[in-house]
Amino acid sequence: MESTSKCYQYAPSYIPNLKVKTWWDDVVVNENMLWAKMLSKSYPAIKEEFESVVFAKADKLHAEGSNVWARALTSDAESYGRGWKTLVLLNRGRWDDANAKLFPVTSKAIHDSGIPAVEAFFASMDAHSSIEPHSDFTNFVLTCHLPLIVPENGNNKCRLTVGDETRQWTEGNLILFDTSIYHDATNDADATRYILMLRIWHPDLTKEECDALQFIYDCLEHPELLSEDTEIALSAQRLATSMKEFPLEQSRSTGGFGGSKGKVGDKKSSRRAKR
Repeated sequence: MESTSKCYQYAPSYIPNLKVKTWWDDVVVNENMLWAKMLSKSYPAIKEEFESVVFAKADKLHAEGSNVWARALTSDAESYGRGWKTLVLLNRGRWDDANAKLFPVTSKAIHDSGIPAVEAFFASMDAHSSIEPHSDFTNFVLTCHLPLIVPENGNNKCRLTVGDETRQWTEGNLILFDTSIYHDATNDADATRYILMLRIWHPDLTKEECDALQFIYDCLEHPELLSEDTEIALSAQRLATSMKEFPLEQSRSTGGFGGSKGKVGDKKSSRRAKR
């Protein structure tokens, strides 16, 4: 009998021996990921700030923000569905200064909790829209959603399918999953759905591996890092470092959302998991 399963991975950007699973909620709960608990605890404040900036202060957001509610950057990504737009806070480890300052509560929650984030952004999904099954092509990051505004919350109108399992977004309920596995989404409600979305380093990666991958990202933005001229390479390194610094200096105090920072995955990373 022919299988009808849709649960398969497609990851041209691939690191061997990383655990593959669709949903990671059991890991969030059982392996004591402190960053996940802190982010969930910050949900009311993040939602309040989001509603204030996006709705009550929309003119200020569009005047001062950067690439506010941008559509997909590639034709391939846009072909999955045109109802999905983003507002970026963190991209490949680099903070968007303008947007971070417009959303200081959210940015501080992300920064201070020690989330091993590669990217962080708000994502909207239009009413009565869908995103076709697709892969995000990379197996060394996982995707985290913190639903902020879900129309008809709890009535199964806004749904996400990863592999063969479909779940609904519910406000404040953090989910973690693998987008190198084919996934799709639907908003059957009459209003826009909004989430805070993060891409995080895979928990099986070591710190050295995360640093190496981040260096690759840095080189894509600053090719001079590979220059044989020492002065040029050092100058590029200083620039790359400065662009990754958190733009809200007051968050460097010891309090805040998270207190002490967690490590990647909030546990000792190892390659202990095989497929």
